[in-house]
Amino acid sequence: MHEMTSADLKSSVRHLWELCFRDTPEFIDLYFRLRYRDALNEAILRDGQVVSALQLIPYELQTWGARLPLAYLSGVCTHPQARRQGLMRRLLRQTHRRLYAEGCPVSSLIPAEPWLFDCYATSGYAPLFVYDWRRLSIAPGDDTVTVSEYREDSRDVYAYFSRKMAERPCCVLHSEEDFGVVLADLYLSEGSLWVARRDGTVTGLAFCVPTPDVCRIGECLADTPAVARTLVNRACEHTFMQETECLHPVAPDEAGRPLGMLRIIRVADVLALHARTHPDTEACWRISDPDIPENNVCVRLSQGTATPAAPDEGIPTGIGELAARLWSDERPYMSLMLN
Repeated sequence: MHEMTSADLKSSVRHLWELCFRDTPEFIDLYFRLRYRDALNEAILRDGQVVSALQLIPYELQTWGARLPLAYLSGVCTHPQARRQGLMRRLLRQTHRRLYAEGCPVSSLIPAEPWLFDCYATSGYAPLFVYDWRRLSIAPGDDTVTVSEYREDSRDVYAYFSRKMAERPCCVLHSEEDFGVVLADLYLSEGSLWVARRDGTVTGLAFCVPTPDVCRIGECLADTPAVARTLVNRACEHTFMQETECLHPVAPDEAGRPLGMLRIIRVADVLALHARTHPDTEACWRISDPDIPENNVCVRLSQGTATPAAPDEGIPTGIGELAARLWSDERPYMSLMLN
């Protein structure tokens, strides 16, 4: 990538994006103005042009009572004329090696098409992030709160948003900078952020986008169900609709819909944290990772520790299977990801 200037690199990545995705010019402008950075870019060049690329957007994954740095692979694409040549597999491999060197423990992505779930599974990703939509109609709410549309930079709104997201046991968290990007995308879609307050204190938020048939709430956070109902009512009134469709986490006994995939980048770090936070776990896994040789280890989890074990003692476990073993019961959740 050193052969290109920064401006040329950005222009080439943008051109590739325009070829591969059906996004509006307005959204692409927003993405390359607020999200794109050369330092976050990972690409393969051919004849001076980018033929495969992605962006590594930094997030945190709250899990097991801790916060793990997480790299979200955004805009993963390959030039139409360069497909079926192994470039995407090569790009992901070099991305995983880079993330390992940078000390990032986990990565995630959202497949753009259903068939890509199987494709990314071959690179070690497990389909762990799930969600569902809940239909909600106008119903009595909480008369003690007032609801207004978010218009100005208000630190108490982000503080509330951050705190409520962090109350979820396994969830991708948004930084304050990313919160600004989320709002910019919301407004681009002619959406609104509704804020519920009681005596000036924030008690609920709803990120709403109108569609021809229903008002969609991409995230609703509230102190009580009654406050959430009041936010739903306001969204319905604003869009002249009788019901909303609200994105929500999935309970352990619910099937849910697949959304995002998770990959372990640094096995030793992840297993050490899991062992500390799950001291009752007794297991021994012989892990295989085709992309990161350092992850090809045999590890025993016992009494809160993760220690090396003899290879013949461990159950053969692929890197994607390991992620599924560790997180399937956690029901990881992500929202407002600009996917």
